Amino acid sequence: MSEAPQRREIFFEFTRMDENLRVCAVDAITGIEIVTILPASTPESQAQKQALKKLLWRLERESEGAEEGGDTPRRPPGKYI
Repeated sequence: MSEAPQRREIFFEFTRMDENLRVCAVDAITGIEIVTILPASTPESQAQKQALKKLLWRLERESEGAEEGGDTPRRPPGKYI
């Protein structure tokens, strides 16, 4: 993002699955969600940074598509969990 990032509320969920750590990050404003899988030995702070970076990339991609009148498929309005 070329401008300063807006202050957003982001929800994180950490789930250990055998030797993996599943990190889910959800933007409270848009409801956009990403999931990333990391080794279980990854420190929680580093896993959170990784998920946040991926979520910000996704939000930027979504906003670029909206600006261009993009042809990217959109989800119907509503809440997703």
